[in-house]
Amino acid sequence: MKRFWLSAASLLLLSAISFGQSPFTPIASGYGAQGSFIAIADKFPSPLYESENVYVFRPAGASGRVPVVFFAPGFGNNDPQEYQSLISHIVSRGNALVFAPYQIVSGDASLNKKRYDTIFAAYEEAVRRYGESFDLRRVAFAGHSYGASASLSMAWRGVVDKGWGEKGVALFLMAPWYYAEMSLKQFVNFPPQTKLIVEVFDNDEISDHRIAKEIFDRINLPSSEKDFVILNSEKRLGYDMKASHGTPSGGEINALDYYGIYRLFDALTDYSFNNSIAGKSIALGNGQPEQKFMGTWPDGAPVRPLTAGDCIGVTRSQISFLFPYFPTTMGLTTVSSADFKTETGLAPESLATAWGTNFSLYPLANDNPVLPLELNGTAVRVRDSACVDRLAPLFFVSPTQVNYLVPAGTLPGAGTVTVFNETGAISSGPASIKNVAPALFSADSNGQGAAAASVLRLKPDGNLQYEKAIEYSLGQARFNTLPIDVSDKNDQVFLLLFGTGLRYRSALSNITALVGGIPVEVLYAGSQGDFPGLDQINLRLPGTLSGRGEVDVVLSVDLQKTNTLKVQIR
Repeated sequence: MKRFWLSAASLLLLSAISFGQSPFTPIASGYGAQGSFIAIADKFPSPLYESENVYVFRPAGASGRVPVVFFAPGFGNNDPQEYQSLISHIVSRGNALVFAPYQIVSGDASLNKKRYDTIFAAYEEAVRRYGESFDLRRVAFAGHSYGASASLSMAWRGVVDKGWGEKGVALFLMAPWYYAEMSLKQFVNFPPQTKLIVEVFDNDEISDHRIAKEIFDRINLPSSEKDFVILNSEKRLGYDMKASHGTPSGGEINALDYYGIYRLFDALTDYSFNNSIAGKSIALGNGQPEQKFMGTWPDGAPVRPLTAGDCIGVTRSQISFLFPYFPTTMGLTTVSSADFKTETGLAPESLATAWGTNFSLYPLANDNPVLPLELNGTAVRVRDSACVDRLAPLFFVSPTQVNYLVPAGTLPGAGTVTVFNETGAISSGPASIKNVAPALFSADSNGQGAAAASVLRLKPDGNLQYEKAIEYSLGQARFNTLPIDVSDKNDQVFLLLFGTGLRYRSALSNITALVGGIPVEVLYAGSQGDFPGLDQINLRLPGTLSGRGEVDVVLSVDLQKTNTLKVQIR
């Protein structure tokens, strides 16, 4: 093993590269500025790719253990000189960095696992050799192109399988290529302490931006803990600053590097490792001005800002990329699970049903007390009007139907519901999200006919009796109403109805109920308490209804009417 000192006076492992005449000067202070440490560079043979070396860069003179960055390069960029400036910057800030090469035989998808194993074996061996100087409680996984997509799996292996990153995980993916090995279950259960930036370059002609966007959308992290970033090209003062696929590696160092990569990476790791609010505002600012700032040109004009946020679209045609991505998105319809009417809309913590095709390979109902976010290789994402994504807890999945719980906190307005499955199929459709979207369950589960109801009778002596309000007819293959006796003036009779989408009603006084056209008292309307998403409505039935027979029952909640169902009064 040979050690190199990276200094201006020595032969460097990362030899100087001619970067041309960039008009930009490095950031002087703060995030993006060069740190005070010089890098010590060591190397050893790759455990699974012995013709190549693994490189370990550590900050000379750093006291104690230091955070470690696991870096996977772009395809064919197995020489760390390609990333000289980036590596030097990261280590200067007091981090160690492990650079892992991998096999570059192209055209064989079966090599993906071998390459991934090679990268991670290099990381493990570096930890074995230098673990006494690594703070494995604070780790970052960064990569470029093929290495960016591989870093998804590397982060999973390191954090989940090895237990690294207990106090912070940063994930910084630049222009990711097609990803392998990551299952939908892994995306859904990604380590929650992860902070993520997925970055693409507007003039990239290699990796389709849709690959990066799918990674960003699929990974289950709060919107506040991840951002999608686009670095934008600009030509000015005779200098053509192109945000291309190779921006992180080689070429001229300019504002794209200083502000778009170094500054964001520094801020992301500071937030991840130290919970720095200042770091979060720069790295994960959701498009705020301080995040988008890219410096100034020599004449004082601001550089074109980067584009960042949680709801950034990609618009370039697939044919403009060497490696295009053509995800097939099918349509779906999503409705309240109580009345199955699209006009009802959905409310936070309400029960919903999506209809479509190719949702799941076969039907499966959840049998776990805790509702899963992934079931049988299927997941549902609800995006609200603020562009916040949340995965929905699941009750049931099948090839054509998914029953789910609208996530708590979903904001009202125009939303989108997307169903993903393990094979990569995507279905998406609009959803109208409201504060309340009241609907009643029918006994036949179709939103019509006999109400799903029961009766509670309070006797004068305080005795409570539950009575049936419906009964199933085998001959008719449906539920029929049973008579409810309200004739005894000494009894208090209560009708218990079940629905969804009304627990966030403004006030009990803003709910009205009609039974047979007669207003009745609403005693309770809110969560049923036992079944997620199920609401209960308790009505007092007056004796004046006696003898009415089968009648309609309908509610109005904050001026929104429910579906009309049937009960029978003796």
